[in-house]
Amino acid sequence: MSKARILIVEDSFIVAYHLQATLEGEGYTVLEKFDSGSAAIEYAEHSRPDLVLMDIMLNGEMDGIQTASILKSRFNLPVIYITALTDRDTIQRAKITEPYGYLTKPFEDREIFTVIEMALYKHEIESKLRQSEEKYFATVKSISDAIVIIDDQYTISYLNPKAESITGYALPDALGRNVADIMHLRNEATGEFPVNPIQCDIVSQHNALPEGLLLGSRQNVWIPIGEGSLSPVIDARGRRIGLVMIFKDLSEKRANEKMAKDFEKQRLSALIEGQEKERSRIAKDLHDGLGQILNAVKMNVNVLVTDKRTAQDLYQLLDEAIMESIRISENLLPSKLKDFDLATCLRSMCRQMNETVNIPISFQSMGVPVPLEQAHKVNLYRIAQEAVTNAIKHAHASSITVRLSERPQAVRLSIEDNGKGICPAKDDRNHSGLVNMRDRAEILQGKLSVKPGPEGGTIVMIETPVHPN
Repeated sequence: MSKARILIVEDSFIVAYHLQATLEGEGYTVLEKFDSGSAAIEYAEHSRPDLVLMDIMLNGEMDGIQTASILKSRFNLPVIYITALTDRDTIQRAKITEPYGYLTKPFEDREIFTVIEMALYKHEIESKLRQSEEKYFATVKSISDAIVIIDDQYTISYLNPKAESITGYALPDALGRNVADIMHLRNEATGEFPVNPIQCDIVSQHNALPEGLLLGSRQNVWIPIGEGSLSPVIDARGRRIGLVMIFKDLSEKRANEKMAKDFEKQRLSALIEGQEKERSRIAKDLHDGLGQILNAVKMNVNVLVTDKRTAQDLYQLLDEAIMESIRISENLLPSKLKDFDLATCLRSMCRQMNETVNIPISFQSMGVPVPLEQAHKVNLYRIAQEAVTNAIKHAHASSITVRLSERPQAVRLSIEDNGKGICPAKDDRNHSGLVNMRDRAEILQGKLSVKPGPEGGTIVMIETPVHPN
């Protein structure tokens, strides 16, 4: 195995020559000999020796300590001092450059070989460690998640670029500061502040960070974070020497979810608006088409039918058919919704359905009527209509109560029956009635709940803001 390539920087020609002969006799390669620091630096820039033997007293403006400092900082070259100087000040200055050895003249040849081999081995190990650290930090820097490393005193020892971006603190500003000074956390749901960033139980396993946290940046911007973990750093002896906190900035995810939710609302709104237009068209056809035909037939009964009894029976049947077409038309497009408030329309609906099915359907109104947009009234009316119809057809209720509570900021509508209750298997997206009610509630930014009543039956309840966004 080839031995190291060595550069000698020595102001004494005799000492330099002796060193060269000694080293080459042992198999080392001496690249060059210089008596000034500037010449050594210029040479090292393009030749890069494996090791430098450095005298402290040199010719020129720089001494050996200054030269060694530049060689280390620029080229990371290991330096061994070979000097006759042993005073305290010189040694203190030399220590700052972190030399790999310090030999005092005169010295034995075997001594210098030992120091050289130890220096080369130490530099190789440090170089491998440095490469490993560089790979580690390059990997950590490239990770899109925020990474915060905390030492055993709960102070910041590292932030990767993503963590710097979220917290607003550059790594030099955060180093050595308590984690609570950097991680200002607030619980989004409860409003709790501050939340201890390391409050979860720490064992020798992965721990999930609490969800629903907001992190207040240095610029006082609250950023949603999540999908994170807090894990201990364990040394070779099994002792915990720190913590690693990993989390994501959920701002973009939240924005995408909101965009998808808004799109879904727009889709549902357009779908339901189309349904209402189709209802309006059918209602108009019933009123203007079928209704007019039935009235025309009624007016010609006396001409076409000579038997008075038969004519009277036909009159009655035609009257019933006309009333049924009017009822269906009104059910499809309640004209009252255009002219009256929601409470009046719901009261009328309960009265008409009561007469049709002969089941007591009561209506109760609380609060002062608030001005609602037409689409808002239609959706709440349809939810009540659907809930009452379900109670009659599927729950076989014998009593139904519709309640409307109107407040300046919110409207609450509930439909309670004494039927057999809702079947859990039907309380899903496959039940068209519930789907329709949920879709309308979603458009109104309301909360719809369908649950069993305290004494049996079912309670359908929806609460919506008076002015949805």
